[in-house]
Order: sequence, then C-alpha cells, then structure tokens
Amino acid sequence: MEDAQVYREEGLSVATLAARLRVPEYRLRRVINQRLGHRNFNAYVNGLRLEQACKALADPALRHLPVLSIALDAGFQSIGPFNRAFKAATGVTPTDYRRHKLADS
Repeated sequence: MEDAQVYREEGLSVATLAARLRVPEYRLRRVINQRLGHRNFNAYVNGLRLEQACKALADPALRHLPVLSIALDAGFQSIGPFNRAFKAATGVTPTDYRRHKLADS
C-alpha cells in the first residue's frame, strides 16, 4: 500500500485491493482489523492519506501548493471530508498545522 501508494487511487475498495493482491477479501479485512489495528478498511486508507498530507503540509518545498491540491494528491475526493478527517486526527485544521510546522523550519 505504501510503496505503490495505492491508497491515492480513486474508488479504492477492500474488494479491489484484495483482487489486486490475489487474497480473499475476508483475509485482507482480518489483517487490517486485527494485525494492523484499524477499525475498518476506510480508517486504514484515510490514515495513510492523512500521513501523506501531513508530510506535504510540513514540507517547506511544497508551501506554494494549496491545501486542496495536497488533499487531492493524497487521495481525498474533496476538501470537506479531508478537513474533517484531518482535524479529527490532529486536533487542528490543515492550514493551522501547516502554519505551525513551517514556522518551526
């Protein structure tokens, strides 16, 4: 998932990923839930997307990119769900996160 950045693909589902990996869907769900500790496939994918977005927002070389571009590049389909997921995960908005991280650099 991380090396190929499959999480960035539009329409990614547990079924499509299982087919790509050639494993039964139930096994993939079990790995995501039990071994990786995520409550479901969407939480796993959003976690990877948010991790990428955090790195991009903290990168001084990418300060010229709008938050929307970073969200879309990470695999989110629109800014609303990205902002909500980001704030739920970090406690701050993406803009505040970027401002804080870039002030430290």
